[in-house]
Formats: sequence, structure tokens, C-alpha cells
Amino acid sequence: MEAADIIREHLNDDVYALSAKDKWFDNWDKRWLLQQIQARQKAQSKLPSWYGNFDLLFPSPLSVEQASSELTADYKSQMAEKSAPDHRSLLDLTGGMGVDDAAFATCFQQVIYVENQKEVAETAKHNFHQLKLENVEVNCADAAAFLAENCDKKYDCIFMDPARRKNGQKVFRLEDCEPNVLKLWPLLTQQTPILMLKLSPMLDIHQLMRTLPLVAEIHVVAVHNEVKELLCIFNTQNIENFAGNPQIFCVNLENNGVKKAQFSYGERNAVVDLAENVGRFLYEPHPTLMKAEMMNEAANKLNLQKLHPHSHLYTSDELHSDFFGRIFEVESVFGMGKSELKAGISGLDKALITVRNFPLTETELRKRLKLADGGDITLIATTLTKNKHAIIKAKRVFM
Repeated sequence: MEAADIIREHLNDDVYALSAKDKWFDNWDKRWLLQQIQARQKAQSKLPSWYGNFDLLFPSPLSVEQASSELTADYKSQMAEKSAPDHRSLLDLTGGMGVDDAAFATCFQQVIYVENQKEVAETAKHNFHQLKLENVEVNCADAAAFLAENCDKKYDCIFMDPARRKNGQKVFRLEDCEPNVLKLWPLLTQQTPILMLKLSPMLDIHQLMRTLPLVAEIHVVAVHNEVKELLCIFNTQNIENFAGNPQIFCVNLENNGVKKAQFSYGERNAVVDLAENVGRFLYEPHPTLMKAEMMNEAANKLNLQKLHPHSHLYTSDELHSDFFGRIFEVESVFGMGKSELKAGISGLDKALITVRNFPLTETELRKRLKLADGGDITLIATTLTKNKHAIIKAKRVFM
């Protein structure tokens, strides 16, 4: 039996239970087959076309976890194509599984892949061939050594996704990642006009600005409303137009499209009028707006009012369907007194609960209200103007 047939047959099996069984793996290496099955299982949602292609091989499950999703890889390739209009050559110094490079190869004449782990590089080379991406050159080498040995070469774009693990622990500061971008900075900026960095969503944007103030664009990228990465683009030949005030893009990727909001870094800390009362509609900013700290800027563009300086919830009497985030239609607002609570949740046996700037956690509040989870009613527990704790009963508005 071919390896692909065995993997396909056991793809939905529990790998730990499967590891204890004999005879199912024919004459193939059992450990290798288990790795292929486990890695492919991890790839199912983030790499759907790779998951279903049994001509492809997979590196370790950890490499799959660290790889970009197909959605984010496609987005990065679009940004690289836009930023480097000549589209001749792209150097990826942290090739990994090769998902990003498979996307880059569709819009650049040549992609130079560099990866220091031999097994991962060999697997990527096999996969590029199976995907008929013959314009990808695979190099098994250390990133810093490769840059130094090719210091006389120029690339239209250089991409890096520094590893965010050190001694088995997750890290996110630039100086803790490998390769160390700060040490390589002189070589990087000499060899390309466009540098793209994929960084941890945990990285503080203000700290990034202090460390690398010449960034032109910062893309806060979410997939299905979960923030996944920061994509930073540096235009090393035109820094005077961007220094200190990059463009901020808040991006949400879905299978059916992209939603994006654009701001300037200098717009941050905008002042929003406080609401005296909760209006007919309530607005909860998208997680990318929260990460970029551009909630007030987004609200100002729509003339929304804020419930409290620290609640980050907004309101209006008029519906603004183009708001980037969740929108609710308010049914009632009630306080935390015993009689108010009883009247406010009368007739409810279940509800969704959101807590923002409130003294109780969601679990504590749910226990106090004795409500199951679910239904089409959302209870938003928050703090209003004059520091009044309240619960807003509302229904989600779907546009």
C-alpha cells in the first residue's frame, strides 16, 4: 500500500491511540506516518488545499503550527506585489514550511527560499515541485550567513518571519527572535528597497515604533476575527515620507473576502465625546482595532459616542452599518440592583455574555444571573458615564 493511501485511511484517527497499534503501517516507517497524519490534521483548517493534496509531504506538527495560513499567505503576497512593483525577486530568509513562498511564487519571477533545518527544507523542495512552482530556489542555510555570503546581490523584496521560540518558550520581542532582525538590519536595508517582517501579534506597536521607527506600514491581520500576526513593511529607499507616522491597516480575512480599515499612526489617541445615555445601537470594535489602539479613530469617522473612557464601547441612535466590528441593537439597559436584574433578565433562560470594564468576570456574572450560554440575546456588562455599572440587553445586527 502507498503511504498516501495509509495516511488518507487514518487521517481522522487519534494519533496517540494509533501509535499503540501494530500492523496498520505496512512496511512504512510508523513514526514518519504518525507525523504526517498529525501534521496534516493540524493543517486542515489553516491549509485546506494542502490538507487535501496527498502528493504533498508535511514537516513536524510544530512547523505546521508556526506556518502561515493560506489566507494570510495570500494577503502577504498581495502586499509584497503592491510594494515591490518590479516583481523580479523575493528573498525569504525564514522559509519554514514554504506556505508564504508558494504564494509569493505566483507573483514574483523568482523566490529564493532559505531555511536552516535540513528536513524542513527538503520537504519544502518536494512540495514546491509537486505544486509546479519551479521558480522557487531552495537553500538550506543560516539566514545571517546567507545574507553575508550574498551581500553583493539585490532583491526586490526581502521577507522574514523570525522564529518566536527560544529554549522551548514563546517570545515576541525582536531581540529575542531568531534570526535577530536588529543585528541583520544593516545588511537587510542594503540589499532591498522593500523589507517585510511578520511579527507576533503580542508585540507592542509603540515599542516597535521606538525600535524600528522607519516602518512605512503596519498591518494588523486577523483570520475569522482572531488576530494572527503583525505584517510590517519598510520602504528603505523612501524613508523620509514615512518616518514616525506609518499607515496602520486593520485587516480581517474571511474565506469570502477581506475587510480593511486604514489609519495613520499619528491619528491615535483621538478624543471621542462621551454619551450621556446608551443609544439605540451599540458598537464593539473589531479585535484588530483594539490591537492597533485605533478604536476612537474608527468611532470618530462615524460620529459615535463612547460609553466610558475605559469601556471601549460606542453608541448612536442611527445605524452605521459600515462600522468595523460587532453591532448590536439595544433592547434595554438596567443596573445591578437585585430588582433591576430580575426585571432585566425576566423570561431569559440563556444568553451570550460580554464583559467590558466591569468588576465581575463573565463566569462570575453568568453564575450570578443563573443563565445558560447561547441564544440570540447578548448581555453586555460594562461601565457607563459617571462610573455606573450596567448591563445592556441587545441583539446582534448582521449586515
